[in-house]
Amino acid sequence: MPLRSLVAVLLAVAAEACAGRSSVHPVEGFEHGSLQSGGRQRTFLYRDPPGEPAGLRPLVIGLHGRLGDGASQEKLTGFSQLAAREGLALVFPDGVERSWADARGATPASKDGVNDVAFISELIDLFVAQHRADPSRVYLMGMSNGGFMTLTAACALSDKVAAAVSVTGLVSTALAKTCRPARPIPVALVLGDADPLVPYRGGDMGGRGTVLSGRASADFWVAANGCSGSPAAEPIPDVDPKDGTHSLRLRWTSCRGGTEVQLVTVTGGGHTWPGGSQYLPELVIGRTSRDFSANALAWEFLRRFSR
Repeated sequence: MPLRSLVAVLLAVAAEACAGRSSVHPVEGFEHGSLQSGGRQRTFLYRDPPGEPAGLRPLVIGLHGRLGDGASQEKLTGFSQLAAREGLALVFPDGVERSWADARGATPASKDGVNDVAFISELIDLFVAQHRADPSRVYLMGMSNGGFMTLTAACALSDKVAAAVSVTGLVSTALAKTCRPARPIPVALVLGDADPLVPYRGGDMGGRGTVLSGRASADFWVAANGCSGSPAAEPIPDVDPKDGTHSLRLRWTSCRGGTEVQLVTVTGGGHTWPGGSQYLPELVIGRTSRDFSANALAWEFLRRFSR
């Protein structure tokens, strides 16, 4: 069996086990919610900031990877700690059959005709109406299948989403053909160049669609946002030389509507959330960078934009 296929099988088995455990236990500080979307009851975990807010609060929606759920995404990232400090409303939705119907059309949710763009749109409406979420400061972030879905939803919902961050999720060739955002939208990509599951250099994903490379994915959003000029290159300090990674951030800042595009390449990084848990062995998913926190990087990027 080819190495990539073997890795995919191992990841699927392990992630299924982990995801199955995460959904049956409560997550501290979170509440369970649901809404009807497309004839289905869709579920999510959410956490409002403590206390009575003086005004509206930013809303961050975090999308899990394939075979995960909302609880496993919180376990992986620990983003709730940052959300509590920053006064954010935080939502971790659950995909249908532990998957999202992103533009690739390759997941169980896609094959079952799920409209996850509509679900995310309705989730935004719910939190704006009932949880004092600021409609001008709605943000998306996700990993893997959730990263692909983040980009799919950002494209379709640019009238509702202020900015988006995709970790280990590229622009699929299918999305590149259909995505025409109604307005420029800031996008950041965080990618490992040694990811064994989502090929940084682009190409076929073994029956899971085809994708642009990391640089071509960034260039897609550069074109969509009408950015001009060359990107600024910013090395991220290698604070943990023992983790086997180092990272470079490219920033395009001369974009329409004051938007921005970022590409963070983790050289030696795998299918992982920088600063998050090493949820499976390196042999299966590759290395996790300890040089920076994807949580902090994502919020530093997102917080600067409003719609």
